Order: sequence, then structure tokens, then C-alpha cells
Amino acid sequence: MTILHLITTFPPLTETFVLREIRQLRRTGLNVIIGQLRPLHRTRATKDFDDLSKFVSGAGWFSLDMLRGFVFFGFRKPRQVLECLGITSRSFNQPKHFLKMLYVLLSAMRLAYRFRDVQIDLVRADFLHTEALAARFLKSLLGVPYGITAYTVFVYYNRAVLEEIVKNADFFVADTHQTKEFLLAMGVPPERVHLIRNGISLDEFPLRDSQAVADSPIILAAGYLNAKKGFHILLSACATLRERGARFKCVIIGDGDQRASLTKLKGTLGLDGSVEMLGYVTFAELKSWYYRASVFVMPSVVAVTGETDGLPTVVIEALASGLPVVGTYTAGIPDVVVDGVNGFLVPANASEPLADRIQILLEQKDLRMRFASAARRTIERGFTLNRKVELLRDLILGQIASRKPAAQADQSSATMINVPAGHQDRTTSETRS
Repeated sequence: MTILHLITTFPPLTETFVLREIRQLRRTGLNVIIGQLRPLHRTRATKDFDDLSKFVSGAGWFSLDMLRGFVFFGFRKPRQVLECLGITSRSFNQPKHFLKMLYVLLSAMRLAYRFRDVQIDLVRADFLHTEALAARFLKSLLGVPYGITAYTVFVYYNRAVLEEIVKNADFFVADTHQTKEFLLAMGVPPERVHLIRNGISLDEFPLRDSQAVADSPIILAAGYLNAKKGFHILLSACATLRERGARFKCVIIGDGDQRASLTKLKGTLGLDGSVEMLGYVTFAELKSWYYRASVFVMPSVVAVTGETDGLPTVVIEALASGLPVVGTYTAGIPDVVVDGVNGFLVPANASEPLADRIQILLEQKDLRMRFASAARRTIERGFTLNRKVELLRDLILGQIASRKPAAQADQSSATMINVPAGHQDRTTSETRS
């Protein structure tokens, strides 16, 4: 059996957790191939995934296969093509989204044309966005079922487009209670929503040496520098800590569209000597910071656009390394950070409470050690990559198996019909549509 996993681009730094999942699924024996929707663009590439590149159906901005796919399906399946165009037209009053959706349709046609003679058993899409839309188009063009993994409750498409994607999906995976409740509120039947936690490989995160202490207490934060991460709140909390005379160094790792404004705010608050913004670092370098830090901070907020975090992978990684986390009551963070057990939770956009909890952990080594042990146990019990992949594999195999009786019944019916010679291919094509 073959699973087509859609990914916006390959190999994106911001989605290494998705690539690790694909790699692990392949190791279980599943034939997972990767459908790339567009080339890398303003997205930094990650390393260490060359082993997956041979399974990727690559993409340029435009290709002959896009044109071939449009002509092929326009003649062979005009009704399905019109159906796809009808979905894109629902965003006609939003020109930017409409043009993006047309491009996604062309990308889906390219993939459908390339795989027209391949038996794809299931299409998977991480994120309820571009990938999910492409999966919906592929269902029309190839007649292949699809499942979606949702990580956040913020969506870019309008309600009509979103409902079209959701109602045609065969199943959903939610990695937090927040995303599960969001999907249920969208009208998805409960039996089609499966809670499967995101996870990391514990082999990559040995438990920290509790005796290793940095010369100066380090506050660590990491993530893409955009509004929903709330790093401006962390800078305000650092200013409060400095006013209180706390001894610390804050290290912020990551790059993004808010780097310039955050750098300016850091200077305005007089934090140039206390806060260091390192920009992009390798995965190995990030891991080394987990073991040097005293506390990890994830000050996520709900942006003015309504965009919010899901459950950041860096939070899981920090906890796995035995690093206490101070996070906010936002998105999926409370699913893994238990207040007073393996870290602290504070309201979003509240720099004073954030500073209070950070200071407690900086000053109380015994508390940090107790939280560190609990943090590791939390990840071991429910947030490992092995557990995630095991549950995903069972779900995928179950979904494919549940469709086989119907497919076999269709085949039996086709066998009973007296099909004239030379028309078998046409009959198969219409059955798949």
C-alpha cells in the first residue's frame, strides 16, 4: 500500500517534526511518498533529511506537468475539474486567497497527473491549510481518501472553503484537546477525530545532568519570531527581572519577520547586555542550549489576527531534556505543561506574572530539579515519537482496511457486468472518480 503525504515544501526547517514522523512511518514498513506543493521560498531549509529526498515528488513554481495535468483531467474528468474550480471560486472575493488556491489546484493536478497510474491508498495532509486543500482536490481528481492532522485552531480559508475540506475528509488527527474541540465544533463526527500527541525521539534527548550549572542562570526561548510567539512579553519580563536585581542571561533562538522590531524593543528596554538574540541555529546547537539553560519560556499569545500557537515542539523538547518550562494558558501548551508540577503557567500578555515564575525557578534549584524529573516523565508517558507513529500506523492501516470491502464490492459488481473489450480502463477510471 502507498500513502501520499503532502507537504508544502521540502525540506522546511519549521516542519522537521513532520519529516521525522514520515521517516519513522517508513521504518515501520509503510510506503510513504512525499508530494511537494511548491519550491522552498523564504523558508530556510533543514539538514539531515537527505534520506527522504528520493521519495519526494519535487516541485518548481510552474512545470509542464501542471499543464499536462490540467489538459489530461480537463478532458478525462471535466466534472471533477469543475468541482475543484468551484471550491476555489468560494474565495473569489478574496483575490490573494483565490490566486493561492488556484496555484494549489495546479499543484494538485501536477501530482495527480504524475501518480495517475499509481495505486495511492491514502493521502495525508499535515495542517488544515494548503496541504488539506490539495488533498481535497486530489480526492476529486483521483478518488483517493484523505486524512488531516490539525495542529492549530487558526485557519486562513473562509468558512465555505473550510467546510468543504472538512466534510470530505475521512478522518482527522488532533494533537491537542484544543484542536480536537475545534474540529468537533466544526461539525466533524467524534468518531472521525483521533487525539494523537505530537512526540519526539527520547534517544535524541538524554536526561540532563542535574549537577551541571551554568555560570550565570540562563533563560532560554526558541521559535519563529512572529506575533503569536509573544517574545515581546518575554522582553518586558526580562526588564522587570533586571529592575529587581535578578542575575540572569536570556537567550532567544530563532528568526522571523519580527526580528527587527524585537531587536529595537530590546534596545529600548536597555536589555542589550542581558538578552542575546542568536537567530537561526542548527538542531544540534539548539539541543546544547537546552542542557545549559535553567528555565525554558514559551510566552505564546493570541495575535491580533486571531492566530495562535498549537503545541510548539520546542516545549516538548525542553521538557524531554529535563528543563522546566514557563508557558501561558494558550493553545496546546497546557496539554503538556502542568502548573506546579513540571513548570508554571501564566496568563498570556502578562509580563509581571511571567517574571515572577521565572524568578522563582532561577532562585530555587531544588524546585528546578523536582520539575525536571516530572518534565521527563511527562514526555516519556505521552509525547514520544515512537508512540505517535505506532498510533498513526494503526489508524492508517485501519482506515485503508475499512475501505477494502467497499472497493472489493465495486470490483465484484464490475466483474458481473459484461464490459466490452477495450473499455476496461475507462471503467476503472470512472470507478476511482
